[in-house]
Amino acid sequence: MIAYHDNEWGKVHKDERDIFELLSLEIMQAGLKWELILKRRQAIKRAFDNFEIAKVALFTDAKIETLMQNSQIIRNRRKILAITNNARVLLQLQKNGFIFSKYLWHFTEGRPINNNWQFSEQVPAKTPLSAKIALDLKKMGFNFVGPTIIYSFLQATGVVNDHIETCSFK
Repeated sequence: MIAYHDNEWGKVHKDERDIFELLSLEIMQAGLKWELILKRRQAIKRAFDNFEIAKVALFTDAKIETLMQNSQIIRNRRKILAITNNARVLLQLQKNGFIFSKYLWHFTEGRPINNNWQFSEQVPAKTPLSAKIALDLKKMGFNFVGPTIIYSFLQATGVVNDHIETCSFK
């Protein structure tokens, strides 16, 4: 948890594969503790072909059934189907010139939103921005992208900096 916080969470991410991985991990995390996702992260990455968008987009029903038998990952069919669907949607969008990182960062004109929370209890679970992006992504065809998941995703990608004031990584 500390290594993830110190080295990755809230850092600016603009690589398409990285952003897709972070969105997928946030989907996997829904309803679970982040610690569980981090413990299984390497297995999840292996199972999802290192989150290579073009590869995940090609997952077949047989591959999904194989994933459902993999005890090293989160075996939630809705989450697995959402990740494969999102890869297909993203791949199709990319064929039309869509760049996920540019899309994501255009909401903040390319600059992180730096919040100034004193206590972790002040950090919201969702915001109007996350609701707007969630609705937009759903319209594009993405699944499992509600405002809470999207807010966590914005934090993970560095679009939103929610390190509290006393954090040395602020």
